[in-house]
Amino acid sequence: MPANNNISVSELDFDKIKANIQTYLQGQSTFSDYNFNGSGLSVLLDILAYNTHYNGLYTNLAVNESFLDSASKRASVVSRAKEIGYVPYSARCATATVNITVSATTTTPATLIIPAMSSFTSNVNGTTYTFYNMEAIQASLSGSTYTFTNVKLTEGVNLNYSYTVADGVQYIIPNNPVDLSTLNVRVQDNSTSSVFTSFINEENITNLNGESAVYFVKEIQGQQYEIEFGNGVIGKALSNGNVVNINYMITHLDAPNDANIFLYTGPTLLGGSVAVTTLTPAEGGSDVEPIESIRFNAPRAFNTQNRAVTANDYQTIILNNYSNAQSVNVWGGESNVPPVYGQVFLSIQPKSSQYLTETDKTYIINELLAPLNVVSITPVIVDPEYINLEVNTTVYYNPNLTSLQSSDIKTLVSQTIQAYNTKNLESFTGIFRFSNLSSQIDATEPSIVSNITTIKLQREVAVQYNTTATYTINLGNPIYNAGVVEQSILSTAFYIPNNTNKMYIEDLPGSGMTGQLRMFYYNGDVKTYVRTFGSVNYSNGDIIMSDLEITGIDLSQAGGLFLLNIKPQSNDVVSVRNQLVTIPTANINVNVVIDKPSVGNSSGGSNFVFTSSYN
Repeated sequence: MPANNNISVSELDFDKIKANIQTYLQGQSTFSDYNFNGSGLSVLLDILAYNTHYNGLYTNLAVNESFLDSASKRASVVSRAKEIGYVPYSARCATATVNITVSATTTTPATLIIPAMSSFTSNVNGTTYTFYNMEAIQASLSGSTYTFTNVKLTEGVNLNYSYTVADGVQYIIPNNPVDLSTLNVRVQDNSTSSVFTSFINEENITNLNGESAVYFVKEIQGQQYEIEFGNGVIGKALSNGNVVNINYMITHLDAPNDANIFLYTGPTLLGGSVAVTTLTPAEGGSDVEPIESIRFNAPRAFNTQNRAVTANDYQTIILNNYSNAQSVNVWGGESNVPPVYGQVFLSIQPKSSQYLTETDKTYIINELLAPLNVVSITPVIVDPEYINLEVNTTVYYNPNLTSLQSSDIKTLVSQTIQAYNTKNLESFTGIFRFSNLSSQIDATEPSIVSNITTIKLQREVAVQYNTTATYTINLGNPIYNAGVVEQSILSTAFYIPNNTNKMYIEDLPGSGMTGQLRMFYYNGDVKTYVRTFGSVNYSNGDIIMSDLEITGIDLSQAGGLFLLNIKPQSNDVVSVRNQLVTIPTANINVNVVIDKPSVGNSSGGSNFVFTSSYN
């Protein structure tokens, strides 16, 4: 009997496959006189092992592409998402909102119309981009001028294409990146007909019949899109000889974002002068939905089933339909502070700015959520609140282990902190983990021996000037309480009525985990206290500045902002509700010091340069 007549099939590694085949051959009698490692038969074993390894690897990759969770090619991810009814969002054109005033016209009719697709140009970073009003707009004469308000301008290149319907024809949009929200589809009976039927994009088939003039869109290879029409049962079917006319915009993605000066270059308007006033700069220009976003959104979009009931439903609807959303957080009114029942709160971080415009908020509430929202629940959008971290780090390094200068190490460490911020923070789920950042700083360069890093929190306060107001800050993170020995809260300078001194606010700890605030100014180096007011809850981070009237702030400090600098109880900082933890580049302070003990100094640690571990 052969010692081993079975081949193990559990290995994919080349060497182990070959070893398994050798073990098999050594267990049979036909080739028992051969040295399998030294003979020419070893070459044949290499070929068998290589073929097995190649096929195993190919099969493994092919199987991975069959599942949404493991697919790596965009075409595979899109295909898997399509199976559960999810269409990844397309590239989006940048849009701006402007007012247009036309004056000094040669004639003054009662109304003036600016035709659709009239052009406006703007220059961003030395490149000129063209914007258009997608629809005709009308204004009435007022005095001697015409004023068009809240006009939406869309950047892009306007293109047209047509197909004659025939068996086997695919209706592919031949250009990219195309913004599907600008796509218009019209169908003629034939090439000589003057009658056009407009078709609309409709993914919800529940209300469709055989005469519904609808089309469907799917992404195909090369990030292009194919238009599909009905079959006569779901949607109107086309007939051979019909002509499909498509009009669409291709976009320059995010390059035109922030355009804020527009020049009218369209057709003459009664010979008048045209002035364009920007209300909101261009924003929202973006690329197609990335693979990881599709992987995240597709199953959640399937779970929503075209309704907004749970918090995840709201989040998915916004991420799927509003491409300018970088991060979204949703919480029920019962979890709000204070609780508000019958409402659901949404906070959205845009990609191109810190806050949504009122126009965008209205669009999200009325256009995206209202058709899917439960009648008894009112969605409310609240602006994000940014908790800015100030990171101060002293890095000790051994100059014998590197050719870099201390300035080079400083730059590398700053880049490490910025990369940590980008990867781990700037989202509603971001958590600042102190030990992770500290270890990444140490790993920045092999010559770095250690680091002493401290943090502070900064919260911007939106000032209501020249009025008595109460400011409530829910920090969501506990504040350090050292008793009366030291303060954990300090504001930037501001002014109050009938006083020319620069005022500041600090905390005054009381008994337990509560305290008050007190206002003071400096008389030389001595603090002169004005009054005590408000409250501080150190355990939950609530700060209330009551009955405070501010007439101005010190514009020379903090970029002209009114800030509270806060020492946290914990070095780990979390985001709660509409809060976003972030590390602005301006708040990164790096000091590089030679670690004298590590360079072989005979005096050991006696000449060590100490850095305080406290803020």
